[in-house]
Amino acid sequence: MYGAGSPFAPLAYLLVEATDAALEGLRSIAVNPIATLAQLQARAEQRRRLAEMEDHLLADIGLNRAEADREARKPVWVA
Repeated sequence: MYGAGSPFAPLAYLLVEATDAALEGLRSIAVNPIATLAQLQARAEQRRRLAEMEDHLLADIGLNRAEADREARKPVWVA
């Protein structure tokens, strides 16, 4: 489709990766929807707690506020 020399090669690669990730997510929902929903709920709770952590606690786990906020803003379906 797009050769390595094409300026569109990185974009094509990202599109394939995103499509693969979306299909994997749909597969997990179809195979075990209860477990998938529980995992999404747990991820949302973890991100909420991360966003609420004080800066000195974030430093203890090797994160700064910007990194914690970036992680907390991710949609639950993104690992």
